[in-house]
Amino acid sequence: MGMIDRKIAPHSLPFQPFSLIKAQSNILSNGIQVHSLCAGSQPIVRLEFVFKAGSWFENINGLSHVASKMLTEGTSQMTSKQIADTIALYGAFVEVHQGFEHVNLTFYLMEKNLSNILPVIVDMLSDTICPENELENCKTITIQSLKVNKEKTQFLASNEFKKALFGFSNPYGRHYEEEDIQSVARKDVLNFFQKFIHLGNMEIFVSGKFEQTRTIKLLDRYLGTNIGLVKSFKNENYPIENPEPIKVLVKKEGAVQSSIRYGSHIINRKHSHFIHFLVLNEMLGGFFGSRLMRNIREEKGYTYGIHSSVHSLLHGSYFVIATDVKIENTRQTLQEIDLEINRFKTELVPQNELKTVQSYMLGRFMNSINTPFSLMDKFKVLHFNELEYDYFDRYVNEVQNVTPEQIKLLASKYLNTNQFYRVVVGGQD
Repeated sequence: MGMIDRKIAPHSLPFQPFSLIKAQSNILSNGIQVHSLCAGSQPIVRLEFVFKAGSWFENINGLSHVASKMLTEGTSQMTSKQIADTIALYGAFVEVHQGFEHVNLTFYLMEKNLSNILPVIVDMLSDTICPENELENCKTITIQSLKVNKEKTQFLASNEFKKALFGFSNPYGRHYEEEDIQSVARKDVLNFFQKFIHLGNMEIFVSGKFEQTRTIKLLDRYLGTNIGLVKSFKNENYPIENPEPIKVLVKKEGAVQSSIRYGSHIINRKHSHFIHFLVLNEMLGGFFGSRLMRNIREEKGYTYGIHSSVHSLLHGSYFVIATDVKIENTRQTLQEIDLEINRFKTELVPQNELKTVQSYMLGRFMNSINTPFSLMDKFKVLHFNELEYDYFDRYVNEVQNVTPEQIKLLASKYLNTNQFYRVVVGGQD
């Protein structure tokens, strides 16, 4: 068998038509929404409980984070150890994720064990008592983790960039400090649970291989019997404090590198230009073969990695270029970034470069829809952004058919570096 010549690209195949397995939506007896997607070959189920309880809704910085961690830490009937032991007994796994908008409580388990795990889940969702010792332990771990992260210029730069972009009074721009976490009391956590982390403020997402009708009935039996729990509340709107771009330099003693965050507010997923802008972003800094990587990593050797990304949130979106460089290369790196952006505005991208990026994006899309869990993740993007399944048809069509002329127009319209927010943490030459 001969050696593979790594200098020759593998043969590419034309993009094939695709059909997504779609999620089905049901409503339990008490009004709780359940979204289910049955696919796959292994009898594994992912059961997600999603609450509108992210940092957008907290009145104390870090409260949503602490409250989410307390979901698994004990009820009036079970200690945290008993909860963990019961979940492990049935070969299940639990994880908690907290973000800007949502708190997710996720279980991975065998379908046959669903009826054994659901009573534990109901207890966790309806009777969390936030034991004082567990709360103090959670706060100690959170503060220690924060202290470690604050020694990293990357962590500080990301926080400072979002603060510059949205302002500290906006939840997207806020971050918690040690004193915020220390100030969280048990009554604050219980009050947050009462308002936001409860059966009446959640949706259920179940995916994997399972018998759909039986599973919905089982969920209704355990979670649909509490009539009157479903409540609605109004989302609070927060202003963006810094509508005009600002530059921030945070000097960190002893730092040998600078972490750069450079970008701006941008259109969201619902905008007609959004998908084409994703192609532009990919060419600029979205993958290993991007222009920023070729220039600043491969040619100049200023960094191990540089990337650009688009973050479409529910209440605001932003575009950011991120990299870490030696302090003495900071200014030159920023100049080279501007140079690459200006090239998109003044030159048409070559067809072969555009085709490479199109093939990469379409291939990555196909890889992202080959498991039941990833299919459900796609549905959640649609659901929370109030989009329909035809969004993915449009995604494929627009990625395939975007032209160099459209890329040039988008760069001129949206990549105005005079309107970019710039954050440098570490130092600047």
